[in-house]
Amino acid sequence: MGQSNPLDVLKQCFEKIIPSQDARTTINPMEFVVCLVFCYLGDSKTFTLEAIRRFMKSQLDREISRSAFWERLARDRLKGYLRQVVAELMMTLTVSVTTGHQILKSLGVTAIWLVDSSSITLWASAKNRFPGTRTAAGIKWHAGFDLFAGMLTWFQLTPTKTHDRKCFPAVELLQGKLVIFDLGYWDYGLLYAIEKAGGFFLSRLKSNAVIPIAEVVQGLSKELVGQALLSLDFSRKRGHIIEVFTTKLYDGHLLRYRAIGFWNPVEKGYHWYITNLIAAAYLIYPLYRLRWQIELIFKACKNSLNANQITSSDENIIESLLLASIAAHLSSHPLFAIGTALVEEDQQLAMSFQRVAKVAVVLAQDFILFLLNSSREHFDNLLHKIKLFANEMFDPNYKKRETSLMRVNRLLLEGEV
Repeated sequence: MGQSNPLDVLKQCFEKIIPSQDARTTINPMEFVVCLVFCYLGDSKTFTLEAIRRFMKSQLDREISRSAFWERLARDRLKGYLRQVVAELMMTLTVSVTTGHQILKSLGVTAIWLVDSSSITLWASAKNRFPGTRTAAGIKWHAGFDLFAGMLTWFQLTPTKTHDRKCFPAVELLQGKLVIFDLGYWDYGLLYAIEKAGGFFLSRLKSNAVIPIAEVVQGLSKELVGQALLSLDFSRKRGHIIEVFTTKLYDGHLLRYRAIGFWNPVEKGYHWYITNLIAAAYLIYPLYRLRWQIELIFKACKNSLNANQITSSDENIIESLLLASIAAHLSSHPLFAIGTALVEEDQQLAMSFQRVAKVAVVLAQDFILFLLNSSREHFDNLLHKIKLFANEMFDPNYKKRETSLMRVNRLLLEGEV
């Protein structure tokens, strides 16, 4: 992105993909797409297709009939535009990481990616195309987020019934990166592929995994080498951390990874994690807790960007509405990028996408005016408001309540002393 302002880059992404002229309609494709994306910034508890149409009609001060609106919403062309916009935003809206650079340097990785999925319930009439699990119909948003860049890096849309393990970023993208995921992705083949690609992983250890101890680092007797780790009786064990190296023969390859257990006094047992990351054992649990950030991102997209408000059974409309919500999330990235540069480093570690999304809600109409008008006045106005709200993007209680990122940063600094 060079020295370009992220707002200008955002505008260029839309202008590159979406035509601004169409003699066949009173509302051109650019106006339609921009209004569709930014009408998704709101905290409405009831969000219908009719509400979107009225928003667009009011925003553009032009008539659009129900039939014309529905027809445009259901077209393959709109879904294609939105897919291209999302792809362009993901590729173009990148920033050099300033937040957390010391954490990355200390861990010896170039980025931390969080991978997970979130399901959205659909009308039962959509079950043939989007079969659900706990509900008749649902669509699942699989996603990877860069923790420090605050950016969606990969996504896939599937029926809810699709197992998480079938959807994962191409491992070639993970070279030098640490990827954190939950047990839904547990697979020896995946662990091997990530390491072979030059990446690092951190996951919970599956409770029925049969892996022998190859080396004891701390917390256990060295006499236990050779025994299956999870078959041991830990009922009388009270050490806070157990660290061992385990081995597993997979597809002709001998896998050797670290398994680290943390004592849970409430459950009276150990929580086990597996990784190939070279970092102090006491950092592993705090690092895994960072995975919760992706849950907060999904929650913010559902609550503030209305990703869970899909009131249609039409396949194209379902996908277009979810793509519009994803585009709204990506379009809020300039808030994160600009806001990060305006606050102190400890405040950067207290920033959250939930707070960024709530600011985006307030500035939705300013975004529309900026994207649909060439006047520099709208750019200046939006930039001024982003700066005005910069201190709303981080937890105001960060000095009293340590965030997960702040805890990891503190532990790393203490370890260097």
